[in-house]
Amino acid sequence: MVISDSEPQEPWELRREIKSFSLTDEEIEEIIHSASHTVVSWVTKSNEPVTAVMLYTVLDGKITVTSTTNRAKYHAWIRNPAASFCIWDPTNIGRQITLRGNIEIFKSDELLERYTEAFLTRAFGGTRPTEERIKRELETFQAPDRHMMQLHVESTVSHDLPALLSAEKAMR
Repeated sequence: MVISDSEPQEPWELRREIKSFSLTDEEIEEIIHSASHTVVSWVTKSNEPVTAVMLYTVLDGKITVTSTTNRAKYHAWIRNPAASFCIWDPTNIGRQITLRGNIEIFKSDELLERYTEAFLTRAFGGTRPTEERIKRELETFQAPDRHMMQLHVESTVSHDLPALLSAEKAMR
């Protein structure tokens, strides 16, 4: 099978060398700003991997999540701020982004209010909720030990499975 004009390629090579099936920077940004959930990862004291699905928003250009201090991820990220977040296209899970970096943890009522408004606005199809609705939602979040967490991205890897499958189909 020939993919380029110069070199024949075996069908298995498509799945082995997947770098050409990465998303563009524009596609990555679109997915990050349209998705609502991410799979977050951390390691325990004994270096065991753990993941959880979390709601996130983008604030100040950073992936932002929130947690209270009674959660495992809070303690893990205090010990070791290394984190991995996997975000997928809400319309096609085969289009995925993995962001690796470090988590910054801090208290901020102002950021919590912006976080709450942002995720409610997204949930309401882009319509900003009323002040009363934001206030009611904030009441569920305003635990005294609530912290904000922002991912400082150090590397990005993406994968476009539909493009890979299309290339495989073209080879048949």
